Amino acid sequence: MAEEKNNPQSADDKAKKNIFAMTFEKQKRGKVELKKRNMQKGAIFLIAALVLLIPYSIFFLYPQTSSYLSFGQVIGNYDKQIKDIEVTKKDLEKTRDLHKSAYDKENKAETEIINKVFPVTTEKLEVIRLMEDFATHLNTTYPPFEFTSISFDEPRKESGYTVLPFRTSIHASQTNFDRFLGLINLSGDYKPESKDHVRMMSISNISLTYRGLDKEGVDQGVDFDVELLAYSR
Repeated sequence: MAEEKNNPQSADDKAKKNIFAMTFEKQKRGKVELKKRNMQKGAIFLIAALVLLIPYSIFFLYPQTSSYLSFGQVIGNYDKQIKDIEVTKKDLEKTRDLHKSAYDKENKAETEIINKVFPVTTEKLEVIRLMEDFATHLNTTYPPFEFTSISFDEPRKESGYTVLPFRTSIHASQTNFDRFLGLINLSGDYKPESKDHVRMMSISNISLTYRGLDKEGVDQGVDFDVELLAYSR
């Protein structure tokens, strides 16, 4: 104690050292307190961020996340739908081709019938050939049936079709002439299942002359003068 009293410099140094020590200690404690407060603030901000993030995640991120997670399944569903559509398309194309083939076949057959019963042209040679076919068909039944003459007038245009007037003289029995009238009556008859289609014709006038009996009493038949109309497009 005697030395300290006798040495004032040492006392000042101690005081200074104590002051510095206290200041450093205060600074150290201040830093600790500041760090603690900063950590508290950080924790508060973190909690607040989490609190705000939860509704944001629910309302915004969750749908996006769900969509992203289900994206693979959605693509898979689309791929399946595309494959199903391709299969359906092939089936439809196959069905279409089958229907088209059937339609083309039926249309071809019907077109052939129409061209036969209602031809495009008014060819006179076709009419003569048709009359000869009638005579050949009817001449198989006795008594004979024959066309003795045939003549044509000029064709005339009607509304949507053409008419070819012609006259023919026929020698036949009453029975065979009735058969001839039956064939004319069938002309233009459209039946796809039938194989015999006759060009559309009609009779406009008939006049007849009985030949009577010969010396042996055999019926000589009847002469028919027939006026007909042949139709075409």
